[in-house]
Amino acid sequence: MFIPIPIPMGVKRIAAVRGAVWKFVSCGQCRERYAYLVELEATGEDHDVLFLDAAASVQRARAQAAQNLLTKGQNCVLPVPCPSCGYYQEDMSRMLKEEVSINALQIAGVVIVALSLVPLAFSFTNGWVLTLALAAAGLALLGYGYVVAFRFDPNAGDPEARKTLGRKYAVWGQQLTESLAAYPPGEAPAAPDGGGK
Repeated sequence: MFIPIPIPMGVKRIAAVRGAVWKFVSCGQCRERYAYLVELEATGEDHDVLFLDAAASVQRARAQAAQNLLTKGQNCVLPVPCPSCGYYQEDMSRMLKEEVSINALQIAGVVIVALSLVPLAFSFTNGWVLTLALAAAGLALLGYGYVVAFRFDPNAGDPEARKTLGRKYAVWGQQLTESLAAYPPGEAPAAPDGGGK
């Protein structure tokens, strides 16, 4: 009888880093410049073959995690509206539209369509009529949900609530100018405190 005995040939080291990245935005509507802070976490890994280089393997894993954090920061967008006019930028608006592409109306419509088949499982008199009625109602609700999702505009309505949200998470105006002037390129300004003009 042959019993394979695994022999470890190395170890995989994983490092995690947390950090914050400033995202700078120029409003597409009012041209106000503002910035918001994105807190991220990223991981990196390295294989220490034959257990020969533990310390360097840990350093390589950390370096990979830091590089992944930078890449993640460049690609990350949060929906922070302009603190001056309340406008969501195009990429933010697109992201919010994708988030509502499936809504409660659509889910309810699918559930009703599925439940419309229940009367067919039992011998109800004219159960097919109830099935057709429920299926039609479910499909109508599902279709209405798609229309609501398609017509959703995050910039519609009163901008005051969006301005408040933007002022909560962004630095803009004189505070942004002073923060950028106080730090050399490559260093981050202080975290937002809801300041501005």
